[in-house]
Amino acid sequence: MNKISIIDKFHTIKIGKEPVVLVPFKLWQKLEDYIENAEALSSKKYLNRIEKARKDIAENKVVYPFR
Repeated sequence: MNKISIIDKFHTIKIGKEPVVLVPFKLWQKLEDYIENAEALSSKKYLNRIEKARKDIAENKVVYPFR
């Protein structure tokens, strides 16, 4: 069983002069996924491809993802 000790709330961990934040790896992976999704959805080209694919599906055309 792991024990976690509470660090004084005013204690700051730094690497060089930069403060760092420690998070569990699984949480970091989820955050990365959210960031990547946000970046993709802010791309006009990507949104246009989604719109075109939806239109093609509605017209019963074959849609090839990632082309």
